[in-house]
Amino acid sequence: MPPSHPTVHVMESPPGAECMIDGRLYLYFGGTSYLGLHGHPDVIAAACEATRKYGIHSATSRTFYGTTPVLLAVERLAAEFFDLEGSFYFASGYLSNAVLVQTLAADFDVLFLDESAHYSVVEAALTVRLPLVRFHARDPEDLQRALQHQVGPNQRPLVLTDGVSPSLGSVAPIDRYCRILERYDGAAILVDDAHGMGTIGDHGRGTLEFLGLWSRAINDDPAAADRPPVRLYVGGTLSKALGGFGGIVPGSVALLRRVRAATHYYEGASAPGTAVAAASACALQLVQRHPELRLRLRDNLRAVRSGLRQLGLSVDESPTPIVPVRAGTAEQMQHLQAELQQRGIIVPYMAAYSGLGAAGALRVAVFATHTDEMIQRLLDALRSAL
Repeated sequence: MPPSHPTVHVMESPPGAECMIDGRLYLYFGGTSYLGLHGHPDVIAAACEATRKYGIHSATSRTFYGTTPVLLAVERLAAEFFDLEGSFYFASGYLSNAVLVQTLAADFDVLFLDESAHYSVVEAALTVRLPLVRFHARDPEDLQRALQHQVGPNQRPLVLTDGVSPSLGSVAPIDRYCRILERYDGAAILVDDAHGMGTIGDHGRGTLEFLGLWSRAINDDPAAADRPPVRLYVGGTLSKALGGFGGIVPGSVALLRRVRAATHYYEGASAPGTAVAAASACALQLVQRHPELRLRLRDNLRAVRSGLRQLGLSVDESPTPIVPVRAGTAEQMQHLQAELQQRGIIVPYMAAYSGLGAAGALRVAVFATHTDEMIQRLLDALRSAL
């Protein structure tokens, strides 16, 4: 028997607080457009204008005349946003971990992987020939045990983790990992911060900023003479909160030079298309000009979490816009999802994803563009359906 095909739902509008899906307008609490910029009129206009001016790129790699002004604008604006010397912009955030792991592999001896890490982190770890040790999700004590048993004399460990869990919204205790790793000379942590960038931290720089770990030593050359006790590396995406599309690795000029020498993503892979690059540049400008978007997101998140608790649901405390709701069995949560959808509200049920247990969860995604009325409508519908 051929495998059955999964149900495909077609989104017929930009992702946002309201979406046209399968021909019906829904209130949307799914996806990752946390700042609500993917349908912003300025972002769309920038994509259209760049396409008319530059056509559909890339006609060749970036080493052979494939670089456009909008690509350079993205890298400049991303460097400004992260307050680092430069950045490398490429086709997909899924690749950011592979880009960094392949760049750093020669400086380390053993990889330690959070067992709940996103698929992209796992697959990146498998691209290099280093021993791979898994430790329990978000568990500093288990990491410490693994390090004690697996790191030999003069060996240098590299820890791989998500900054924000894509399904649970929890923040990795990277500050505690740092304290454990200080006793290992040359140790480092690599963070996939796809869901942290743009959403948490005083300037929206993500998990490391939220934990008080952000500095200009982030993503610096491993050979730098004044390196900190534990080096920190981070990659992510412009495709979620930051309102555009494609992967981003900000960092020092020295580190970015190593990225281009150690991997072939710069000269061998096509750069992001002109339209998405222009859209990404515009979205980065909007994020920097309008910090009130993040403030509105935080207000909305507080309202959603408070309302869910008033309904008797157990909701973890987290600063991130991902709120997992566990309400009974997998079958009961699927029924609840269907009830909400009948009422015109999309809250995806996730049966299996990075970090989720066997029963799965309803994943409520909160956007800056959700209004108070929209949030109340969600809570009223949940109250009735429950």
